[in-house]
Amino acid sequence: MPSKPRLPEQASTPFNRHRRTTFKVGIIALSALLLALIIFFCTSTPPDDKLVWLTVGELARTKEGSPFRRMKDKLMGWTAAHWKSFWSSRPQILIDSRLLTLSKAAADQTDLGAPVATNSDGASAWILSPAELSAFLQRLKTIPDASLVSRPRAQTAAGTSANVFFGETRLVSGTNLPIGLTLDVTPKVRYGSIQLLFGFTSTAFVSSPPANTPAVSTNLAVACRVLLPNSGGLVVAGSNPSYAQGTNYWLILSPTAVGARGNPIKL
Repeated sequence: MPSKPRLPEQASTPFNRHRRTTFKVGIIALSALLLALIIFFCTSTPPDDKLVWLTVGELARTKEGSPFRRMKDKLMGWTAAHWKSFWSSRPQILIDSRLLTLSKAAADQTDLGAPVATNSDGASAWILSPAELSAFLQRLKTIPDASLVSRPRAQTAAGTSANVFFGETRLVSGTNLPIGLTLDVTPKVRYGSIQLLFGFTSTAFVSSPPANTPAVSTNLAVACRVLLPNSGGLVVAGSNPSYAQGTNYWLILSPTAVGARGNPIKL
């Protein structure tokens, strides 16, 4: 039987190649436009407050973001291949933190003045410029009963979270609990400054707790969104009920934009 004639294959002509190239360029241009609009609407409004206290639940919901934020993240994920140069150009943020203990007498010598904010638990916060932070750190070296407990550091790209944990996990009442220091921070560049969304917790295990008291004590727990100068700092003094007779825990958090070689850069 005679075979059926085969249909001719479509030749790859210069016109077809040009049409495919134009289509790809159009997709990339449309993705760029959508991403630019999303970034504009997400960052065009400056924050009303430099520091906003958050609960643990509020911190989790803020990190998860609104439906619009999740849509933005999906779009950026879908078009990630076209944004390699954009992501690589984002500044790196070095997060330097210090956990200290200060006696009441030591705290009276810090000369920080009135705090910018105090939360419902009694924790106080100060926002320092780079010069003020440098002077404060030098002053701490001369104050008796001001002791450095830990100095965790992390580095991440702007807009990317960093998580630090120093400690151990212990079984307490049938539940594995992290005992030690936990820092969860997401930095963003905003208007030449650095906005931090962070949660910090320092806990200790009590081997022989008194009756009706937990086996895990919290030295300091704080969560907030704060806008800091580049290389400036946030100082948080905890609210230990026995502070007048003993020591209290303080946190110093300082973000610095750095270049590819780790040197500080201007924003």
